[in-house]
Amino acid sequence: METLICQSCGWPYTKTTSGTNRDRSLNIDYCRDCYQDGAFTDRSLNLHQLEVKLLEMAEIHDDISLEEAQQLIKKLPELKRWRMDNI
Repeated sequence: METLICQSCGWPYTKTTSGTNRDRSLNIDYCRDCYQDGAFTDRSLNLHQLEVKLLEMAEIHDDISLEEAQQLIKKLPELKRWRMDNI
């Protein structure tokens, strides 16, 4: 199964965990945690808040190491949701 990278949070996911458009079709740009029914699940989330969230996850949970969080944070500005050319 193909692994995709969410263009919002940067986490890997598969088509079975893809976000959905308004018409319930799959949106393969985003995972279901970030995008459902044609909209972002947290519309007020900004890039800085996501960076803080990733660092907190690294400190509190075993899901991600601090080094992995820092690497991911460096890549976030390149993702579709956060690129400046989308503004």
